[in-house]
Amino acid sequence: MVKVAVIGGGVAGAAAAWRLTKRGAEVTLYDRFSPPHAQGSSHGESRIIRSAYFEGSFYVPLLNEVFPLWRELEQLSGEHILTMNGALMIGSATSGLVTRAAQAAREHGLAVDYLETEDFRRRYRGHLVRDGEVAVLDHQAGFLNPEAAVRAMLAQVPDVRRDTLVKSIAGVRSGVDAVVVAAGPWTPELVDWIPLRIERQVHGWFSIARDAEWFRPDNFPAFMRESPDSKFMYGIPSLDGKTLKLGRHHEGEITTPETIRRRVDERDLDPLRLLAATHLRGVSGHVERTLTCMYSNTPDDDFVIDFSPDDPRVVVISACSGHGFKFGPIIGDIAADMVLDGGTRRDIAHFSLDRFASASEVPDDHRGHHE
Repeated sequence: MVKVAVIGGGVAGAAAAWRLTKRGAEVTLYDRFSPPHAQGSSHGESRIIRSAYFEGSFYVPLLNEVFPLWRELEQLSGEHILTMNGALMIGSATSGLVTRAAQAAREHGLAVDYLETEDFRRRYRGHLVRDGEVAVLDHQAGFLNPEAAVRAMLAQVPDVRRDTLVKSIAGVRSGVDAVVVAAGPWTPELVDWIPLRIERQVHGWFSIARDAEWFRPDNFPAFMRESPDSKFMYGIPSLDGKTLKLGRHHEGEITTPETIRRRVDERDLDPLRLLAATHLRGVSGHVERTLTCMYSNTPDDDFVIDFSPDDPRVVVISACSGHGFKFGPIIGDIAADMVLDGGTRRDIAHFSLDRFASASEVPDDHRGHHE
């Protein structure tokens, strides 16, 4: 039996441990806290999942595989994790968000509707639609419950070492055949050859002032919006009938897990209030609650999935840069491929470490354009 140590109990590590266990490996997972927890990147009540992927059409085949894996996890655990209610990509007709989502849909034959301005206004009353704004409605999309997802994955793993700090890969290397590093924002403590920048992010739950039915999941898909005043923002339908979750994608301050500012102030909330006031109807500026989390950003905002250059028995996975949660089960399955088979049939060429040999050459206009 292959013995594997997994470092990190967020979505990537939990998924890797689940998929390895399913395939017969003896897995020990370590996390410095007690997952699911709110210290890293795998929390927040809801996460968008979508298929018309403007970040790159090469992600779409992985997304096509991940939906059945989320349903498999629900069947195993009895947890409700995935809600399919669509997702809107909103912007001008020439915005990168809209044009690249439409391109990914065309390339892969995805089910989408292209909503012109007036049609968008009629169908989704909760949005204040400016002249010239359009939307791509992605039908294979919705939102996930991150805490339930991590909890369900970890329930499939017999040996989870909670509140256990791993200070180095060498500390768990003895006695196992392989190590999977999935430490999220703590990855730089364990490996020094991935150029990660850790970014603080804030989410807020805004009070719905009127017409709460507009924001129910059956009436209000998750959305992403690109505009000159708000840059990249997103929202999740109301899960309690009283509040709407809004977030800013990137634009956060650079931090570390040790120094992150957990207190949320008006500087953090003002951009979200601008989104609510400018682009939504019936949502007040009153914030019921907030949270902070961390993005682990690569220079090009794409993932890292590769073997360590120092040890081929160490696999490093970072489904990162603020858009990785939805991929959790397929990233975990790829990690299992790499550990057990020495490689994977999936196309992960874009996630190789080799691209960082010239990381300084990544153009500025490729940074910061994600969820």
